[in-house]
Amino acid sequence: MAKPNSRPQTLCPSFWASSSRVWVKRCQGTAIAVGLLAIAALPAVASIPKVQLHAAAVDLNAKQDGSDPSLPPRPSVIPEAIIPDETGIIGLSPAPSDDVGVGQLRPEAAILPGSGNTLQKANWLRGVALPIYPSPESAHWGWLINGWLVPNDSDPLAIGRDAAFSMVQTEQQIYAFPVLEIRPDGWFRFQYTPAGAAWAHTSHLNLGTVPLTIETWDISLEDAARVEFRRPGLAQPMRLAPSTNAPLQALVGPNSIIQPLDLEGDWLRVRVTQPAQGCIPLPGSSNLEGWVRWRSDADVPLVWFPASGC
Repeated sequence: MAKPNSRPQTLCPSFWASSSRVWVKRCQGTAIAVGLLAIAALPAVASIPKVQLHAAAVDLNAKQDGSDPSLPPRPSVIPEAIIPDETGIIGLSPAPSDDVGVGQLRPEAAILPGSGNTLQKANWLRGVALPIYPSPESAHWGWLINGWLVPNDSDPLAIGRDAAFSMVQTEQQIYAFPVLEIRPDGWFRFQYTPAGAAWAHTSHLNLGTVPLTIETWDISLEDAARVEFRRPGLAQPMRLAPSTNAPLQALVGPNSIIQPLDLEGDWLRVRVTQPAQGCIPLPGSSNLEGWVRWRSDADVPLVWFPASGC
């Protein structure tokens, strides 16, 4: 069966294979299992309590008193490590209405220590070993390992080739999984397919050759070289202080270079150069520093990383 021309909207059609017979087998077996994981692990976004969205307050390195899950056995047959097929990685530039959660699951570094090998894009998944669960209370479901999704007792699925994965592109050209929720006991929920989310535990982040980390969006944006507003084409207010009651300093237009300087709560102090064309200031451009809102009252990020660096 040829790969569909349009991006799949449901889990079952997103599993591609070389013939309709193989596709039907996977769609009736493994793909259904993946669909069950998605249904069980993806409650409505509105049902997530607001207190859970301020994930920066969670100490991800803290020892969880007796609450760490036991390490499940690895697959009996582990596929050879592969780099995921980029054509099957979707959602890299999230739309303004897309839920990007509270942060990202990504490699701890951009380069593999001691090797010089880049971990950019989805390459880092070839060195990952992460057990995943339908919920913190459920039995272990499978593994993300060596660039594969390996359900228990089912055929492995190559990420991006046999299974469409949903990721977002952040700084350093790294593709990451949006983390939707972080619990104080170390469990976190992350988006991994267009319609599915899974749970994992922070005690399992260093099982592969590529150590992983969870980075909340406030940390990511504070360290970013540039940001842009998620609603393109609209001018956004920049204020003299981090408050909606502070005097308006300027309007930040869509053709601007926005460099983060400092962060305070839901506000980001930035240096804005406008007008600009991409990364190049236009003749007569000016620089201003002030405060813009980077997160809404509903804890939704209002800014994002530019698709290309300067």
